[in-house]
Amino acid sequence: MLTAQMRDLIAHHSLGLVATVTPEGAPAVSPKGTFLIHDDRTIAFSNIRSPGTVRNIARNPAVEVNFIDVLHRTACRIRGAARLCTAAELPDGLHARFTEKWPQLAGMMKGFVLIEIADAKFLRSPVYDIGEEADALARHWSAYYKSLAEG
Repeated sequence: MLTAQMRDLIAHHSLGLVATVTPEGAPAVSPKGTFLIHDDRTIAFSNIRSPGTVRNIARNPAVEVNFIDVLHRTACRIRGAARLCTAAELPDGLHARFTEKWPQLAGMMKGFVLIEIADAKFLRSPVYDIGEEADALARHWSAYYKSLAEG
């Protein structure tokens, strides 16, 4: 399901915006900064401070996650079913990858969410349709965000 292009985007932009459904049936979106790819059909994040997301998933496992490369104006949209689990329930080696990548957060990880991918799409901004190129977009948006940071 995940292409090499999607895997690369997620690896470099691991902040995923997770959409769930509240008990009242309303949409809820929450950023999660600890995503890892397990395989081409499974991604996961750690539950650090996610009470609403965890509650929503326990009631309705349907999720959508968006990963965005703001510099190149591309994204990856993933739909699937989420499952709450403990460190012991993670696939082999995945817990170690979480604690190696985010050692400062390891003690705060209350559990994990595995997402079995049902559909994944790579998205590109419409500016590519009018001839914009990735390198030029990255230069432009890098300069823009740098100017914001410098105030």
